[in-house]
Amino acid sequence: MTPDEMKQLVVTQAEILSPRMYEGVSSALADADVRARGFRHTKYPHFRPMAARLAFREYLETEGLPPQWQVDGNPAAMGQLYLSAPELGLKLRFLKERRKTYPSGVPVAGNNRARRDAWTQSAKQGALFTRSDLGSPQKPLSVHELLLLWDYKKKAALDEGFTLRIVRPLAAGVYGNAVPFDLDIALRPGGSIFTTMAFAGDSDDEDFFDTAQIDRAEINE
Repeated sequence: MTPDEMKQLVVTQAEILSPRMYEGVSSALADADVRARGFRHTKYPHFRPMAARLAFREYLETEGLPPQWQVDGNPAAMGQLYLSAPELGLKLRFLKERRKTYPSGVPVAGNNRARRDAWTQSAKQGALFTRSDLGSPQKPLSVHELLLLWDYKKKAALDEGFTLRIVRPLAAGVYGNAVPFDLDIALRPGGSIFTTMAFAGDSDDEDFFDTAQIDRAEINE
């Protein structure tokens, strides 16, 4: 599969997933909003994003996914959530954006080797190869991992809406700098998508939910 064919596969699947993903995240954020009432954000900054992740998993397990897709990840590991399609060789890692800490919103991979390989696989020979942890010769990838990222448009204001997008990173990234990516697909209400095939640049948006604790736990998976 060429890089262009890979991108087209992701775009096609994004169109298929978009209605269920947008509805699911909308439902999950509404659920998290109710559960977070009475808990001060300054005291529990991780609560709302974590509650949203758990609610999104429950929604997907109840409502189901389009053919070839399944809910994956270990919920006991800080609510870890993937959407995977083994036959298509695709996996989406569900994370919250942090636009103040990470320009462009895409989280860095951190120091975990598995995450760093996942973030950099697209830059290795057209996203077709990766190295093994043992340093053996490169071998074909069986799964291409991308990021399914969400964020509120305004601070803790669900009525202002949210953003949801699929991003393919090209590098593990460095804290304080934007993580480069070559594919950015915005999922919108009604199942529509908007695709950008190039790096989107920095953002001045504020980070209203500091999810550093969740990030550190995921990085140490």
